[in-house]
Amino acid sequence: MRKFIFHLIIFITIPCLFPQLSFSKTGWVSDMLLLTFRQGPGNSYSVIKTLKSNTLVSILEEQNGFYKVELQSKEIGWVDKKFIIFELPKTVIIDQLSQKNKTLENKILKLSSNTGTLKEKFLSQESEYSQATRSLEISLKTALDEQKKLSSSLSKAREKYNTLIKQSKNIQKIVEENKILQKENTTLSKELEILKTKNKDLFKTGMIKWFLSGVGVLLIGWIIGQSVSSRKRRSGSSLLD
Repeated sequence: MRKFIFHLIIFITIPCLFPQLSFSKTGWVSDMLLLTFRQGPGNSYSVIKTLKSNTLVSILEEQNGFYKVELQSKEIGWVDKKFIIFELPKTVIIDQLSQKNKTLENKILKLSSNTGTLKEKFLSQESEYSQATRSLEISLKTALDEQKKLSSSLSKAREKYNTLIKQSKNIQKIVEENKILQKENTTLSKELEILKTKNKDLFKTGMIKWFLSGVGVLLIGWIIGQSVSSRKRRSGSSLLD
């Protein structure tokens, strides 16, 4: 409880001791021609100078219907609180809006100039793009023609490949048949040699047989001739007797 009371006392006394810290906010001089800027909080105090409308002030303290204010020039004085407003003055708003308008107009001018430049760039890029598109179309057409040629060449090569595979199979068959024929030819050659040898032997044997048969025929003829001549002689001698 004592701590609470102590903190409450401190909270109350600090604004009293340092009124400037507790009462500092920003205001503007209202829409009047001139406002007296005095040395103290009252009309009896001497005038330091006059403030124009819409002058920005920082309020430090309030006393007797006057505000103690600080100007942007760091000067400190007192003004009648009736002529201080806390809303942004219309003239300031208008000035700010006019400045924004000028800024926007400058931006519009820059954008319009940039738009012209961008339009020129766009037109140049469009022509470049059209040229690039044409060249790409030509390249694409050339590529498609080459693709067609390559496709036809590939189909022809496949046909040749298939034909060669068939021919290679036939060649393998021919080679195998040739090997078989070579084996058969070798066998037939051997058999022919054997037959030639046998034929020679048979020819020799036949010649001997023919020779012997001829000699036999001659001998038989000679014997028959001798027998016939002997009979003729006998018959001739018998007739003479």
